[in-house]
Amino acid sequence: MSGQAVLTCRGLEIAPGGRTLLSGLDINLRPGELVGLRGPSGSGKTSLLRVVCGLDDPAAGEIALRGTTPGVMGWPRFRRLVSLVAQEPLLPAGTIGAALARPFGFRACRDAVFDPARARAALAEVFVDPPGLDRDAGVLSVGERQRIALARALLLDAQVLLLDEPTSALDPAAASRVEDAVRRRAAAAGQAALIVSHDPAQTERWCDRVVDLAAHAGGRP
Repeated sequence: MSGQAVLTCRGLEIAPGGRTLLSGLDINLRPGELVGLRGPSGSGKTSLLRVVCGLDDPAAGEIALRGTTPGVMGWPRFRRLVSLVAQEPLLPAGTIGAALARPFGFRACRDAVFDPARARAALAEVFVDPPGLDRDAGVLSVGERQRIALARALLLDAQVLLLDEPTSALDPAAASRVEDAVRRRAAAAGQAALIVSHDPAQTERWCDRVVDLAAHAGGRP
């Protein structure tokens, strides 16, 4: 893990609804690095991920991908390369294949083409028993939707994964499969990740290092 930081956060202040949860937060994410976020419920972990991917605005601070801010790069491309996998992802109506293919119709993905074979391979990375592309996405469990959302991020070759409790609805075997998939991508392709988990043992096992948000809580730099 060396070279230029793939993701840089400088002086971030997170204040949803005007209430400051975090301030003075600096994070450097190197290629291939898996970084856990530690903090009690309500400390701003999910809010931080939403700010980093551009769903919400920071009250202060700057975010850059390989030294380029989203304003210069353009938010659509930034969101393709910095991908949030929510704890309870929403998928469009239709099949799993359609859900995986949908981002390829967006302007930010105009240089990429959806490949069903690659889609099946991405599903096989994160599922012990991968579903078919023709399966109805509307009947999937939360745990299945989590893995579909992760497979979609892998398929888009996101440079940074923002994983919000990505195994919270999975049994140990399925969770281990997800951990291994993210770790392999980090080693092989240099994908980095910010990971939120309610399980401290998982964070210590899975992540290269952990950022304790307590030092930045409630406006304390």
